Amino acid sequence: MSDEFAIQTIRQLSSHLRSLRRRLGLTQAQLGRRVGVAQARIGKIESNPGSVSVEQLLRLLTVLESELLIRPKAANSRVSAGTKATW
Repeated sequence: MSDEFAIQTIRQLSSHLRSLRRRLGLTQAQLGRRVGVAQARIGKIESNPGSVSVEQLLRLLTVLESELLIRPKAANSRVSAGTKATW
């Protein structure tokens, strides 16, 4: 089974960050100390990851023993020419 997940929405990222933290057996406070932020900030990131800077997200992923991988989608799932992608 693969541990890779395609994240396409903020909701998915929120759920995945929480799952990564729990997999390591960390509370929000413990994770916050390791990242260098308050527990409240971890709570906010988990509930609204759109509010986190890329730098802070990368630090968080490092502590969560994960990484950000950016790659093109498979050819059959790409947005066709002339189609507007919406978030």
